[in-house]
Amino acid sequence: MPFRSSLAVVAAAAALLAVPVAHAEPLVGYGTSNYEIPCLYACGYAIPYTLDCPEYADMTAEEKAEAYPSATCFGNDSSYLTSIAWCIHGRCDESIKLWEIEKHWETALFYGSTDPGVVIRYTYAEALEQIDAKHPPKPMGTDTVLNRTISLTDDEYLGYINAVTGFAIIAKNEATFSLLVFIGGAVAPVGLSLLRLLPWPVKARSMFYAYFIDPPVFGKRHNIPVLGLAMVPTRGQAIFIVYIILINTVAAFVGYPRYTPNSWYPDRAYELTRHMANRLGMLSFANIPLTILYGGRNNMLMWITDWSHSTFLLLHRWIAFACTMQACLHSAMWLEIMVAANSHAAAAAMPYWYWGIIGTLSLSLLIPLSILPLRVNWYEVFLIGHIALAITSIAGAWYHILYLYEGSDGFDTWLFLAMAIWAFDRLLRVARISKHGIKRAYVTKVDDEYIRIDIPGVNCRGYCYAYFPTLSWRMWENHPFSIAGVNPGSSMESLTSTSHSNSDSEGSARVVDAAARKEAGIVTTTTRSIATRNERQAGITIFVRPHKGLTKLLAGKAGVEIGLPVLIEGTYGHEGKTYLQGTEGKFAPTPDYPNTLCIAGGVGVTAVIPALQSSLSLCEPIGKTKLYWGIRNRGLVDAIEGMMLGQGDGTKGGNWGRIEPHITVGSRINVRQILEEEIGESGGPGTTVIVCGPLAMCDEVRYTVAALARHGAVVRLMEESLVW
Repeated sequence: MPFRSSLAVVAAAAALLAVPVAHAEPLVGYGTSNYEIPCLYACGYAIPYTLDCPEYADMTAEEKAEAYPSATCFGNDSSYLTSIAWCIHGRCDESIKLWEIEKHWETALFYGSTDPGVVIRYTYAEALEQIDAKHPPKPMGTDTVLNRTISLTDDEYLGYINAVTGFAIIAKNEATFSLLVFIGGAVAPVGLSLLRLLPWPVKARSMFYAYFIDPPVFGKRHNIPVLGLAMVPTRGQAIFIVYIILINTVAAFVGYPRYTPNSWYPDRAYELTRHMANRLGMLSFANIPLTILYGGRNNMLMWITDWSHSTFLLLHRWIAFACTMQACLHSAMWLEIMVAANSHAAAAAMPYWYWGIIGTLSLSLLIPLSILPLRVNWYEVFLIGHIALAITSIAGAWYHILYLYEGSDGFDTWLFLAMAIWAFDRLLRVARISKHGIKRAYVTKVDDEYIRIDIPGVNCRGYCYAYFPTLSWRMWENHPFSIAGVNPGSSMESLTSTSHSNSDSEGSARVVDAAARKEAGIVTTTTRSIATRNERQAGITIFVRPHKGLTKLLAGKAGVEIGLPVLIEGTYGHEGKTYLQGTEGKFAPTPDYPNTLCIAGGVGVTAVIPALQSSLSLCEPIGKTKLYWGIRNRGLVDAIEGMMLGQGDGTKGGNWGRIEPHITVGSRINVRQILEEEIGESGGPGTTVIVCGPLAMCDEVRYTVAALARHGAVVRLMEESLVW
């Protein structure tokens, strides 16, 4: 499917997903209003509701005092209606139109006025006509039952107009700050990534990254977990994490104006507790779609920023933590309010209350059940549980607001948006898989440590996700794989490699680049076997080092002639980004960074091959391209070299063409020494350092590159790793 066609599919999916969002209730102040005309509501709340309703006939005086009138009683009580009409007539200024008053009278005069079958005895104009203007109503005074038209004193009215006005402003602030959190989280990565387009001096940029972006916040480790529990973020990641914390903190604790006297909240501490509890609940809702956006495989922010998938996954966890803490604080504060008011027992029996508990508890369990040891050792169990708890938390939040607000106040907007983002990611995954259809994967054993997977009829670059539905009962299981390259097809023989050396010490480390191999007298012979397969299409090749789980099962299928059914989801490009045309330019040498230095460990070489390929050109290269590759066994080296198309003569790199390879077999490469020799501290031509391999090696490269840049080297770092 061409790229433009893919965009058309995405646009169509987005249009379909916009339908439920369009039916969501708008946020207060942004499409819907809360107490739009305060004086109308203030009059409605200020008039006492101690009515003499027909349903009170068999009640005692104490029961009448505790009872709340029915909608029918409100709508039929002459004293109540005329008292409100008199208040509106005297307290609302002339800018309020009659039709606005009549609309309010019909739809929001009292709770239940819009219920079917409720008839209001008088219109606003008719209620005014019932009042004798020659004898204006007087305040209620010491009367206990509202059985005449009354007026409100200035103090009584002021208390309620302050309450309504303050509540309306705080309600709009609630929506405003929730928008700030979501939009700030979605737009900030784009804005920060655009800074790279400014014409910074190359050396200044290198120095800036060395001090503020690339190194870990503390120590020398970034990818290797501390105590096996969590990774130390880079300084650039930490800056954004601090931003997330600050914006959520500010949004939670500012914007609560005080209006006194206040008939609803005479106690300021009680007022703040209620409003902050509600604000925290709304912010938690706003962070749900942001959490799903950051954690998505098809994260739209990755398409327009230079941030990696690993970075967004790290930020996903921090946003999720903020979302959970806000939900927990919301629940705890409301629990305190209900206990203090002796209303907890009654509230706990209500559906909105226990659905809120379900949502908060599900969010709370996501944190401890997502720790790194669980993700590493029981990834599939973690993933299924993670999805189940996420769905449960959203369902709990949905029913919580449904029973509490009956779909009003705009809380459901955030849930609809979260569902749309999740569905967009999943639909795009299906589209990517459908693009390739069902293919067959042929597994070949390279040596005792690595396997090779050839998948004919697929054209991908960078990364892809492979599903092997017949390999185990977990047919949905999939893993990301680096694509070593596109093979030419033909008979696709499996390779059995045997290396012979004149060296006396067979197990010693050997440096085997093109020139050193001749000088050392190393002779390599490759035996090709199983060449009887049918002709196959060109396709992709993946090299894998089996561990446990799916990759171990794949290794057991090596040599199976008929292959395995496989579904390919791709392409995902540099650092796990969704592939866009021109992404290969990410690695291409530039006048600012003419040199390319690739450092790989083991099978990590397959992730840096795109960088090596982008440095090849029909024209003379503008800089040097070098590969330092450390590997324990020789087999994978022969397999990789067998795939590569030779450029130039055999004395200048053999199959590596213009790339200068330095391959160390049997021992670790000295990363620090390599970087100091190749880059140095002289501040010469810029170098792009690309690394992929064991986590310890990646961390050493990161730390050393930053140290060299701080001492004047012009260098940029690209780490090709998907840390989960």
